[in-house]
Amino acid sequence: MRNESVLLQNAYGSADMRRIFHERNMVQKWMDFESAISQVQAELGLIPKKAADEITRKSTLEHLTPEMINEFKVDAGHLIVSLIKAFAKMCGPEGEHYHVGPTTQDILDTGLTLLIREAYNVIFPKMIKLEDIWLGLAEQHKHSVMMGRTHGQHAVPITFGFKVACWAYELRDCIERFKEMRKRLFVMKLSAACGARNTFVYLLGKEKTWEMVKRVAERLDLGNPPADLALRTDRFAECTNNLALLVSLLGKIGLEIRDLQRTEFGEVEEPWDSAKQYSSSTMPNKRNPEPSEWQHGLAKLARANALVMMDIQMAGERDATRMGPEMACIPDSFGYADAALNQAIRIFSKLVVHTDRMKENLYMQKGIAMSEVVMLKLWQKTGKKVTAHALVHDVSMKAFDEKKSLKQAIMDNAEARKHLTDAEIDEITNPEIYYGDAAEQVDFVKAYATERRKTD
Repeated sequence: MRNESVLLQNAYGSADMRRIFHERNMVQKWMDFESAISQVQAELGLIPKKAADEITRKSTLEHLTPEMINEFKVDAGHLIVSLIKAFAKMCGPEGEHYHVGPTTQDILDTGLTLLIREAYNVIFPKMIKLEDIWLGLAEQHKHSVMMGRTHGQHAVPITFGFKVACWAYELRDCIERFKEMRKRLFVMKLSAACGARNTFVYLLGKEKTWEMVKRVAERLDLGNPPADLALRTDRFAECTNNLALLVSLLGKIGLEIRDLQRTEFGEVEEPWDSAKQYSSSTMPNKRNPEPSEWQHGLAKLARANALVMMDIQMAGERDATRMGPEMACIPDSFGYADAALNQAIRIFSKLVVHTDRMKENLYMQKGIAMSEVVMLKLWQKTGKKVTAHALVHDVSMKAFDEKKSLKQAIMDNAEARKHLTDAEIDEITNPEIYYGDAAEQVDFVKAYATERRKTD
């Protein structure tokens, strides 16, 4: 129903994904596969060349529509039998040579694979585009110091560029998983009823059967697997899992943007058009990061689909238990991924970064987050790390409770003053210089992505 929605369709998918997984395109992919089979069978002398050419000529939606197939499905109750009957009726006498040897799952699986490849080719460039945006943002802000937070509390300083570089690193590994699965995912199934190609071997013999399968795979530019794939739903499960990992990354970052945009933080902000946009039907002042939050919901749906695909268990050489999940979960997961990518590209290409608020927030607790380096300096001076930890803990808690700066609390502590000079205290309580190799890690991630792009 969502795909028919005017108001919500792009929240769950995209025009590209609706076009790709529309039943018209599904039928076209079935006909493309049947046409390739017919042409190769004609080359090997199994069916007349005239019949193969007519089958190919008629294998378009101009000649055969889902509505024409449905006329037979009403009574036949079977998708591919209905396809065959509708095609034969439309094609005329040459249609009697249609679908010689394959089984239903050959057509459904390979047709689905062709749809997935088309969807993959939409998703993959967008992943690269988002990576470009994040790498650029990371480079721009690799020295923009902000407070790192653990458990929602101030921890130690990092940089915003470092944070974004970590996102880009995870996205690059999503990209690598997408690249890796191609060899398992983009393969053809053409193995007849129970997978042993009985019909083809009976009609052509083993050598010609193997040649036929090889040539059909080449025509479709798909891999030719060494054994039957009827029970191999793992490649589709891998696909939905990889989509779920991608959308989960975007969902996680969506919540991060939501948190960083909190009024109390104000460190980043989604792009906003004050003249046109609204965020509340009752509070005119609101500027809610709802697009970022929406990503988290899509991630839940994508993970649910991945779980469903992992739970397919067929009996014997095959059954129909796979069809419902595959026809629902795979298109929906690609829709969620494309919707999430489109939104992320829009948000991050114009993300507003408030470095002034980041700096203000560094000092929100008057330098208490620098207690770690104070402890380390005391350990260097005394050789007693555990003792230093206890001392700085007590000093930090006192500063926190009395709402004074860590610097002042250290200056007031007699034991600390035995070991630390005024200049050292100034240095080790300055949060703007204590961010480790955050900036260099931005460079490392860029190098990592650049090297792996050579095989994109």
